[in-house]
Amino acid sequence: MTNLPYQSSFFLISNQTTWDSNTYTYAEKTFCKIFQSHAHAMQRVKQFAQEVYRGFREVSPFIESITSEVCPSCNDICCINKHGFYNFEDLIYIYALGLKPPAPDFMKKETDPCNFLSPRGCIMDRSVRPSGCNWYFCDSLFDSMETRSGYQTFDEALGRMAELWMKMASEFRNAGILLAG
Repeated sequence: MTNLPYQSSFFLISNQTTWDSNTYTYAEKTFCKIFQSHAHAMQRVKQFAQEVYRGFREVSPFIESITSEVCPSCNDICCINKHGFYNFEDLIYIYALGLKPPAPDFMKKETDPCNFLSPRGCIMDRSVRPSGCNWYFCDSLFDSMETRSGYQTFDEALGRMAELWMKMASEFRNAGILLAG
């Protein structure tokens, strides 16, 4: 573990609740540098991310089977632009998987439909969607999920994934990587 403080501007983006194009671009470049230059220090982060990824692949069929029934008839669409942005932990996850996030649309209002929403649902694989999408279940969806066989298994898997997600983020922060400039 490298016991160095975070660069102050990078620390500030770890608390971002909204993004602008410049801050988001800076965060992407910084994550890219961290995972390229400090690959050894990021090994456990990558392992946790892989486990979360496998978890999403495991629970996705259960979720998709229900969203395909519930979401098309919904009048209160929750797939809005503000949920289509990756937060700090999402970026840890995406870069730990060796991926680059798709470009968000900063020109849209937060309440506009998400730019990844198509007439047939989300065009992104669930395993790489922002956490605002993956960890949110509206009341209608959740109520329908609870009545299905397989819900208990799904709920337990989601709980394990949440624990792994928190370990991944904690491991990243504990690495304390310092980046110059």
